[in-house]
This record gives sequence, structure tokens and C-alpha cells, in this order.
Amino acid sequence: MFQTWLRGSDDDLSRPDIALLWFLIPFKAVKHLICDQYMWLSIKIVSALLLLAILALFLYNMPGYMVKKMLGV
Repeated sequence: MFQTWLRGSDDDLSRPDIALLWFLIPFKAVKHLICDQYMWLSIKIVSALLLLAILALFLYNMPGYMVKKMLGV
């Protein structure tokens, strides 16, 4: 089977559904944990982080704008 796949034979190109199941199970578990149990908590955390980033950018840029306003530039 592996050698026919290497040669490019068209008769056995489809993989079984179970081939990537070991890779998808952890993602499904994380999705279930975040989306079902902690959905509102994750929305609140993302919102708080966005507001904190906006506040940090405002505080970072405020001294430069204050100097420009004082000098009339």
C-alpha cells in the first residue's frame, strides 16, 4: 500500500477517516473545553485584553501628543 502511494497510483489515494484521528482528538477536546464550558469567560478575557491593549497604546502615545500640542506643531 505504501509503495503504491509513492508511485502515484490513482487506485489507492484516499486515506481512511481514522488516519488523522490521533491528531484531531486533542483539538476537539480543547474546542469542547473552551467553547462549551468557558465560552463566556474566554469572551470576557479577550475583551479585557483588547481594552488593556488600547489603554496601553493610549498611555504610550500620550506624551508625544502632549508635547506637540504644547509646542503648537
